[in-house]
Amino acid sequence: MIHKFKIGQTVQLTRDNLRTANQNRFRILALRPFDGDDPLYLVKSDSERCQRIVPQSAIKTDAA
Repeated sequence: MIHKFKIGQTVQLTRDNLRTANQNRFRILALRPFDGDDPLYLVKSDSERCQRIVPQSAIKTDAA
């Protein structure tokens, strides 16, 4: 598997069983190493102070 999203791209997080994803848009800040077969990304929302590392499986393209 390869990184599907690019640095600077705006995305949204999907909902999963562990957490409710914030409805904000997130910007891809960096590509991170893989976690098994799932590429990781460093993302940040303008409305949040923290950055998040999320797997590709938890990201979807921004509908806006």
